[in-house]
Amino acid sequence: MPDRLGLRLAAVAAVQITAVSLIDGATRPGFDPWRNWVSQLALGDRSWLGTLNLALGGVWLVLFAAAWRRHRPDAPLVAVLAALCGFGLGLIAATPIDPGLDYPPAVAAVHTGAGAVHQAGALAVFAAGTAAAAVIGRAIGRPRLGRAVAILMTVSFVIAAVLVTLDVTGVLVGTPSGLFERIALYSGLGWIGVAGGCAGHEDRPFQRQ
Repeated sequence: MPDRLGLRLAAVAAVQITAVSLIDGATRPGFDPWRNWVSQLALGDRSWLGTLNLALGGVWLVLFAAAWRRHRPDAPLVAVLAALCGFGLGLIAATPIDPGLDYPPAVAAVHTGAGAVHQAGALAVFAAGTAAAAVIGRAIGRPRLGRAVAILMTVSFVIAAVLVTLDVTGVLVGTPSGLFERIALYSGLGWIGVAGGCAGHEDRPFQRQ
């Protein structure tokens, strides 16, 4: 695969995951985008679509990482972190999240080993994505913007984690944890896509000086 095509696969991952999850979530019976998380689309009706969306997005990010490693050998950490995000998406696609937050409808909330693996994988994806945001900013000459995206991701994910905890424990039911999870996820994916586009416009691969 040509490097320029591979670099643009980060944008493909960002657009695909964002568009599919937004449309699917808005049209899925019983799914509340305000409250429910993107990975919950791998449950219930059309669960295959939610699973495929995450898995395919992971494939695009791994291919992007391989292209970045060849094209920008001066910034190998970007490739490592992007690959971790890609493999992490594959992991959470393979181990569906446990039912909860009243989705799927009429299904009781449970806690399983697969669900615990899913949660660990999701945390790894957000950690790697947040780190990637800052590293990418330096790699494409936009360090302040990279740090801003990393801060946005961190704050949004922490808020989402607090709100979902309040929700599942019954302290405050119906919190917008799904909204803040999407802010963290979409901003991170979008920023990686921007990085791929910037690198793909270079006339030739970076050469060490």
